[in-house]
Amino acid sequence: MQSSSGLYISKLDHVRACAAFLVYCWHFVHTQVPFETVPAFAPLSMLEEGHIGVALFMTLSGYLFAKIIDGRPLDLARFYRNRVLRLSPLLSLVLAYWALRGDMGLDSFLKGFILPTWHSGAWSVAVELHFYALFPAILWLQRGHRIGALAALFVVSILTRFAVWSITGSVQAFSYWTIGGCIDLFLAGMLWHELSKRDAVRRHAGLWLTTSLITTVATWHAFNITGGFYGTSDSPLWIIIPTLQGLAFGAAIVGYEHARFQLPRLADRALAKVGEVSYSIYLLHFIFYPTIVKQLSNAGFDMTSFPLALAFAILTFPLIVGIAMLSYRLIEQPFLKLRGTYDRKTVPAARSQALTSAA
Repeated sequence: MQSSSGLYISKLDHVRACAAFLVYCWHFVHTQVPFETVPAFAPLSMLEEGHIGVALFMTLSGYLFAKIIDGRPLDLARFYRNRVLRLSPLLSLVLAYWALRGDMGLDSFLKGFILPTWHSGAWSVAVELHFYALFPAILWLQRGHRIGALAALFVVSILTRFAVWSITGSVQAFSYWTIGGCIDLFLAGMLWHELSKRDAVRRHAGLWLTTSLITTVATWHAFNITGGFYGTSDSPLWIIIPTLQGLAFGAAIVGYEHARFQLPRLADRALAKVGEVSYSIYLLHFIFYPTIVKQLSNAGFDMTSFPLALAFAILTFPLIVGIAMLSYRLIEQPFLKLRGTYDRKTVPAARSQALTSAA
């Protein structure tokens, strides 16, 4: 999706497509498959623990906003106006749907602006809003310090989570469901944008991509073996998991964007289209996947089998993409056309090569 600054990079839409697919698999598969399941083939742990797609979305958001602004003055009024136009139309409809179903009351809606009480995936949109509130302050701290300022914020964030774990004995909820942990994901995206300006990083993009993917697969499979998301709720690992995730995903994003290879045109356009509608995929799939799994189960398929559930997740994903395309066309796109640039300087023609985003 083209950003409000007029920049576009299809590869970054590919990343959004990947994130949406990870989240869909996580929810679809674990409708009936036990969370303790560990695939024998290590890379499948990325899908079995597909909640990491949320972390990938947030890391990409930090990267994109840093890339769009890139040291230029920020027009706050237009920035927040764009955020409202981008997020609120579909979010409002989805929250209204859950409210009418009786799954979310007024109390949960109001608390959701601060706490993770918005139904289904909407809680992560609230975390994005918290990042938007902090973004101008982070940019101000970056002035003249750049990487140093971001590194200092990482330290503060990690120490905060360590304090939460020391006091309460658990930090997973704070790290995963709130800006207290998710801030590291946004910061990591911003950090990798700064690093991507260096020739040494760009020259070795393929190495960064390969290393980050291998490391992520290996460590996440090990994490899955130790209990995964629901088996590590009291583990101090969650003090550093957001940081490590963000740094790994940031390296993968930069590596993939600047890698010399290009996908075939048809694959590039197809993945880019999925990434374009990923916001609709994310918010709407919660409405449909329980019914799909139930119908398959009623038809006699063993949906407690991980291989079978994963196969059906892959087969039904295009259906969700189709629904998301309709949602994007009717609900999102009319408001997206109302957006404007929010940096106070005109984007130079030389930079008008790329950028996808929720921006």
